[in-house]
Amino acid sequence: MREFAWRVSRHHAQVAASAGSAVFVIAAAVIGTANLQMPFERGWWLTAYLFLVGGLAQLLLARGQDALTTAPHAPSAAHVWAQWALWNTGTAVVAVAEMAQVMPAVDVSSAAMLIALLLYLLGARRGAPKSDRPASAVAYVYGALVTVLGGSVLVGTFLDGALPGQ
Repeated sequence: MREFAWRVSRHHAQVAASAGSAVFVIAAAVIGTANLQMPFERGWWLTAYLFLVGGLAQLLLARGQDALTTAPHAPSAAHVWAQWALWNTGTAVVAVAEMAQVMPAVDVSSAAMLIALLLYLLGARRGAPKSDRPASAVAYVYGALVTVLGGSVLVGTFLDGALPGQ
């Protein structure tokens, strides 16, 4: 019974990550199309952000974590849902707050995204091999993905002038 519950929760989390990615990609397509018809300030930034961060990055984070974990070592359902909620909420609020120029909201949302990245990394490491076996190429690439995304969140927040004290 416990194995079945794990599969159901895991399956729902995978569906949610895929659906979240799809929603962001569709939103990017709609905004990109609208920007073609009636250009607006930062329209291309918003299109790229929604596609790359909300769509592609989310899909890579979720699928990468899946590839690195198995049933006995997988993160709990609560862990998976928390990282999903933090990433999606953070991504959406950064987009809206950036367009509205509400920098404190960009700060808070960026922090949520950084926490989500930490959760994704910790969840993937639960399935990491013991120290006597080398890590797989997927584990190295996943670690690099999380590092690049974390750096991008910080650099983007800095360039936007949203970091406290700027």
